[in-house]
Amino acid sequence: KYTCHYFDKKWDFETEDEVSQMEKRLASVGVLSLRCTEAEVAELQADEAKVTQVIHDAILARMEEWLDLLVERVDTRKVIAVTMPGNDDSPDIDGLIKSYQDRGVVYPLDRVIEIMGHELISLPHVTPTPWDTPREMTEEQLEKEIDKLMQKVKNPRQAIFNFHVPPYGTSLDMAPELTKDLRVKADLGQFYFSHVGSKAVRAAIEKYQPLLGLHGHIHESDGLERLGETITINPGSEYEKGILRAYIIEIIEGRVDNYLRISG
Repeated sequence: KYTCHYFDKKWDFETEDEVSQMEKRLASVGVLSLRCTEAEVAELQADEAKVTQVIHDAILARMEEWLDLLVERVDTRKVIAVTMPGNDDSPDIDGLIKSYQDRGVVYPLDRVIEIMGHELISLPHVTPTPWDTPREMTEEQLEKEIDKLMQKVKNPRQAIFNFHVPPYGTSLDMAPELTKDLRVKADLGQFYFSHVGSKAVRAAIEKYQPLLGLHGHIHESDGLERLGETITINPGSEYEKGILRAYIIEIIEGRVDNYLRISG
């Protein structure tokens, strides 16, 4: 007999097939599951460091599955498959991505990637969060990092900013406000939102006016917004529903000719 606990829900299963189906359901919405005995559960409850290591190993294993799927489904001889870590990712993720470079996966940090004549620069860091994630910087640090990257760019107006954190004060950076105990602020069912993007990123976009800004980080704040001549995009995320969201962007003769939001 098996028992599955997920937040405040509980399921009981009798067969291996039922357990496998539940594992697939959880994986489809981005949840990492672990099979263990009652004794192993007690051992984990008594050792926080071991829990952290188990989660870390599971994340690396899942990322490896995704990279295997990428090189299996995408012809990297014809497609530039840029794969960048985000603010929640530990440094080990970088090494894993780099290990796939001989199979055509492109690791973009600390360098300029040329895509059809456009220079792409990437930044995984975000402004400080309540969760103290692995890749956070102050606005001053972000400004210096962007300036350092821009020294490598020859044509800023035709550049692509692949910056995980969106520009501050836009439709791309609205996140729910939190209480001190990290609960979502609400009043009579109404949630409160505020801007949590980067002022340094916005200032850089306004200064350099790149062709395109590709952003993420704030899952609830999908959208597209112009900052001067620059189109900035955040596809948002619904991974908890098993939905992948993205944009197809068409660039012709140095301008964004068309774009299409997709999900599946």
